[in-house]
Parts: sequence; structure tokens; C-alpha cells
Amino acid sequence: SFTVGNQSFMEYGRLTEQTVTTDWQEFSFEFIIDDAETVVRAPIHLSFASNVGDVIYLDDLKIVAPAPPNLPDERLAEGAGKFLGNLYSPAQRPYFEYYWNQVTPENAGKWGSVEATRDVMNWDALDAAYALAKDNGLPFRFHVLVWGNQQPEWIASLPANEQLAEIDEWFRAVAARYPDLDFVEVVNEPLHDPPSDQPGDAGSGNYVEALGGSGTTGWDWVITAFEMARDIFPEGTPLVINDFGILSNTAEANRYLDIVNLLADRNLVDKIGIQGHAFSTRPGAPIAAVLDLLAATGLPIQITEFDVDGDPSGNGLISDAVSDANQLRDMQRIFPVLWEHPAVEGVTMWGWRVGHWRTTQDAFLVRAGGEERPALEWIRSYIAQGATAVEREAPRSLRLYQNYPNPLRSRTTVRFEVGRTGDVSLEIHDILGRRLKTMALGHVGVGEHNVTISATDLADGVYYYRLVAGGQADTRQMIVLR
Repeated sequence: SFTVGNQSFMEYGRLTEQTVTTDWQEFSFEFIIDDAETVVRAPIHLSFASNVGDVIYLDDLKIVAPAPPNLPDERLAEGAGKFLGNLYSPAQRPYFEYYWNQVTPENAGKWGSVEATRDVMNWDALDAAYALAKDNGLPFRFHVLVWGNQQPEWIASLPANEQLAEIDEWFRAVAARYPDLDFVEVVNEPLHDPPSDQPGDAGSGNYVEALGGSGTTGWDWVITAFEMARDIFPEGTPLVINDFGILSNTAEANRYLDIVNLLADRNLVDKIGIQGHAFSTRPGAPIAAVLDLLAATGLPIQITEFDVDGDPSGNGLISDAVSDANQLRDMQRIFPVLWEHPAVEGVTMWGWRVGHWRTTQDAFLVRAGGEERPALEWIRSYIAQGATAVEREAPRSLRLYQNYPNPLRSRTTVRFEVGRTGDVSLEIHDILGRRLKTMALGHVGVGEHNVTISATDLADGVYYYRLVAGGQADTRQMIVLR
């Protein structure tokens, strides 16, 4: 037998037991590498087993990459008036330019990645990210000058005056090497991960006091960092602040607004970055209210790190179909709120291929073999239509509940409430929002009602049922799985 796997003995594929002879024989089998260990950093591991004492000869061993997937004719947000970008890393690089129209380096631009050893600069990965953007005419957001994570360990123990000199040197080195940056993220996560002394975290930087500490404003160190960036980077370079936990909490959003206003009053910030990770956008998160709050500053908003889980628990116990349905449902709930807000000028996904930071939570948008997941297919359709394919949550005068059972085999029951008497219909749509059939439910009175949906004429897959009444609509998702 012959096995292909990783160095932790995860098996990707196997040529099962074969009978071999003294004549040369040709064997082949297929395998898919789909774990972060190999995709990111490790070589594949080949092994074979034979009867004790046998000598096996191998010749002309080849690993042949599959044909490239069917690639889209244009990027997802081509001509949309907003960017839909993604992060750069080696695992996320394949076919990037066919999908995305903005580039942000994931780790390559973090100070600890570039200058892990004092005065020894490694720009290779950041150069690759920058080249991807410039070679394809895509905006490039530098991420990040100041943060409380992945900073050079050597800076933490320097006296404050030397720390400040090194920060200045870091800013100038970036500005000199990349003179044409479209956006510069100056400070990341000032609320939640400042570069202060953090016991047990050698990469925190511990240089917040060198930048002025809290000072009289409470955020002098942030102001100093932006003053330095405004002075060092070419005139007109847009400066960005960024943080997480903002979309999920209005109290945190107001704290963030305080920092933004301090910077805006001094003409130091040009864009407000808001991370959109899945843990910040769970049902009930005040996403629209937070966007409105920050948009009142008059500054454009960038959603900087957006991902949507298919398996939030990360335990791997759900099927691919359920994971697809979970991700699609939440993508349809969250993405239109972000994309359609007039202050949002673009969204940057934080990974899209297997191997990114939330692979365990199934937040990737294409599978290891290149197959697009339903959430990605829906994004393409949604942006192309210029409007939501499925409406957002309806007012409380019309309420549609989740069908049961779900997934279903042949029939399912849907419960709904209407707040006023009128004609009601129920529509069934496919994953791209195309209407497949309409059920006229007649003149329905105020109150709660049930209707049965037959799925005998539907293939396995994800569908939407859409209740329409009195000019209002509400939509939910169902899965046919036999």
C-alpha cells in the first residue's frame, strides 16, 4: 500500500493493497490536501508498506496538480462602485485576482514579521502582497504599523527613547519601500490589544508609553502614532484605524467613536476600519446601528476583516450540507447590511480558501478542490443584481418562523404570523434567488398560521421560502436532504 499524508500522519489518500510482480506496473490515485498544516508550512509525507523482507522499487513518481477550476470572467465586485477584497497569504494566493479587487496582507505587514531581528528586514512576503495588488491594478491596504501583537520581541525591553526611535525608523522604512499605498492602517485594536506590557506575551511590543501613554486625552499614544504617520507618509495617503468587537456592542462602538473623534478633530484619520469577524456578527448584533453611529462622523467606513462561519463550534460534527446552509444563511443576514450602507466603501474578506485562520469553523468560501460554496455563489449573484436576492428581516407585523423538520426529505411545515388581514403567498426560491414556484394561501386573517411545503419535486440542496403579505416579505432557508 502507498499513502500520502502530512507529517502528523493525517491521511489524504491511499493506494490500497496491491499485488506486485517483478514486472513494472503503473498505479495512480487521487488525493486532496485540505489541512492548514500542509497548506501553510509542511511538506507532504509519502509512505509505503510491504511484506517483511520484500524489496520494493519505485520509479517515475509524479504528483500532478489537477486542472484549474472554472474561473469567473470578472471579479465579484467588478463595476460595483465598492471594493470586495481579501487577505494575502500563500494559502490564499491561488486565483486571487479572478475574484477580489483589493489586497490586504494577513501577517506579512506586521512589524514582527518584517523585523524579527533588530535591523534585519525581511520584506519578501510583503513584497509579494504588494506586487499582487500593483500588478493587477488593485488597491492595497497596508496592515499594520502599530498593534499589541506580533511585534518584535526585542523592542519590549528597550528604553522608551530608543523604542520611539525604532518606531519612527519602522514607519519610514515602510513609507520608503512602498511609496504608493492606497490605505495605511496605523493602529490596530487600540481598545482590545494595545502595545502595552502584557505578561506572557513577548510579542506585545510594550511600547505604548514611548508613544505617550494615556496622556491627557486617554489616548495620547494613538494620537502620536497617527501624527507620525501623517508626517512620514506621502501627502494624501489615507490613514486608517481598526478594531474588533465593535459591530457586536454599542458601548464598545461609542468607546471607539471617542478615539475616532480625537483623531478627526486633529485631521489625523481618513477611514474608519471595523473588523467583521463571525464572532462579532452573531444574530442580534446591532450592526446597522453601529454603522450609523460611526458614519455620523462623516468618515468613510471599511469593513476590514470579514468572515462567516459554517461550523461556529469548530467541532466538525456537522455535514458539509449543514455547514453550507449555516454559512449561507448568515452571509445573507450580514453582508447586505454592510454592503448597502452608504458609508461603507468596501469589504475585505479575511480569507477564502482552506488554510486560513478560521478553517476549523468552515469559514472558507471555496473547498480544497476549488469548488465554490453556496455563500460565494450567492455573493456573486447578489452583487450582480445590485440588490438583495433575499430580503432582510421583515417588520414584526409579518413574521416567518423556521420550518420543521429541517433538513427535510419530502414535506415540511412552516409557521407564520400576520399582523393584518390580507392576501398571502409563499414562494420557493433556489440558491441564486430564482423563484421556482408560488403557493397562493388566499385571504388570511390576523394571527398565527401553518402551511405545508412539499419538496418532492426539489432536488437535494439549499432553498429559500419567502412569505409575501401586504407589500411586505420575510424569508428563511430550508435544506432538502434525502
